[in-house]
Amino acid sequence: MRAVKCVISVLLLCCIPVLAKDNAQKLYESGQYDEAINKYNRILIEHPDWEEVHFGKGSALYKSEKIDEAMREFELAISSKDPLQKSAVYYNMGNALIKSERLEESLKFYKRALELNPQDYDAKHNFELVRRMMQQQNQDQSQQQDQNGKKDQQNQQKNSQQDKKEKQGQEQQQQQSKPQQTPQKQRQERQKSQEEAAQVLDALKDDEKKMMQERMKTKYSGIKKEKDW
Repeated sequence: MRAVKCVISVLLLCCIPVLAKDNAQKLYESGQYDEAINKYNRILIEHPDWEEVHFGKGSALYKSEKIDEAMREFELAISSKDPLQKSAVYYNMGNALIKSERLEESLKFYKRALELNPQDYDAKHNFELVRRMMQQQNQDQSQQQDQNGKKDQQNQQKNSQQDKKEKQGQEQQQQQSKPQQTPQKQRQERQKSQEEAAQVLDALKDDEKKMMQERMKTKYSGIKKEKDW
């Protein structure tokens, strides 16, 4: 996934005296996110309904890659009456959703942030970037599907050619397994067939001669043969 410009706003924490006293913001700005989270937790024990504290804790959790926990804290901060603060909450929630690879959902939160603060150029930047990322993903998926379709077609052609080769090979083996007759043997068989045919003709001629002789005898002897029904 391409990098998304993520700017977590914590400037709103400066106006809260208890946060300045507890030094939570300085811990956050110095990158000591776990220590900052502990400070925020101590404040929330006494002030569980402070949206600004939930917002700061959510930002620290986000930086600690604890995205699901950060989202829960941002949701608790979303009830703020300050439009700019609420816009910052929506913006941070959009960033958290990108971390979770929920791109389509993140667009809705960036859009809400822009409705509350049209001058939020970071939200505009991320909104457009996520749109381009989604378009690229759709193109990649389409190309992958086309490639898979071509591979399937190639595999089918390859299998068909392989089957054809195997069939030809089997037929060739069958032909090779048949006994081959030499030209001399073939001539001998033809000669034998011709001799057998001549013998059959001679036998037929002999039978005809015998039948003619028998008929001549019958004619002159006056004996009539019975009909064979």
